[in-house]
Amino acid sequence: MTSFNTLFNRMFQEKSKSVYLIFLIQAFASLCFTIIGFVSENGTPEFVNGKDTSSVNVIVAFLAVFAVMMLITSFIADFVYWIISSIKNEKINRSQTWRLIPVTDTKFLLSNFGTAFLTYIWLGILEAVTIIVTLLPMLSDQDVRKAIGQASIHLSARDWQTMLGSLLLIIFIGYAWYAIVSLLNLASRSIIDFLPGGSSKVWTFIIRVIVIIAIIWILGHAATIIFSVLGKFSPFMVNSQDINYATTILQFLVFDVVITLIDILLLNKFVEAKQN
Repeated sequence: MTSFNTLFNRMFQEKSKSVYLIFLIQAFASLCFTIIGFVSENGTPEFVNGKDTSSVNVIVAFLAVFAVMMLITSFIADFVYWIISSIKNEKINRSQTWRLIPVTDTKFLLSNFGTAFLTYIWLGILEAVTIIVTLLPMLSDQDVRKAIGQASIHLSARDWQTMLGSLLLIIFIGYAWYAIVSLLNLASRSIIDFLPGGSSKVWTFIIRVIVIIAIIWILGHAATIIFSVLGKFSPFMVNSQDINYATTILQFLVFDVVITLIDILLLNKFVEAKQN
């Protein structure tokens, strides 16, 4: 049997190729936008601090504008990879090459979903590091250092708890997206594979639409039941705000587990792999 770590690393490497491609395209686009911006401004950048303005070194300003462009284009790049990674997941789920790897369906799905989410985070890390590095030369400007020195940020224990809770919630919601997409694809594919003439494009489209509507309706009712039941038996007893936040995290955790179990059942019993 192939170990989970080996499979996870192989999938991560495969999906990272798309991350690097998107990141390079994003960086190139940001560079083009930066050059266009400098040409339109005649290459005379200024730093604005309140009502005061001061000239900034051209190279420093160029890097700062590039960082801003990277931040703006990151929203588009992240959305594009979000879609690409979802499609990649489903191709792997049905790939005969991947399915022939001696590993349990549980490990296979968890590795598939996990690597999709981690490569998504990896793209965000690449963007964040690039933005931070290109902004560092701004510290050479006295006005920038003065503005940073005057800034004061104090985070309480409650703020750190909220940030940690938000991070967990984002992770569970991101995982839920990939699990639900797989549920829709695997459910519709399992029906299509067992129907005569299921390879027809018309039949495929009709079945997918029906399955998507049915599953969305079922998931909506199931989520309502799960959330209402867990809301009455929350183990978190701090205050009402903490209870609501922690309960929401627990609800999404249970929701992810349930959807994953259904995905594993469909992948194991009803969906046949196909040749690449």
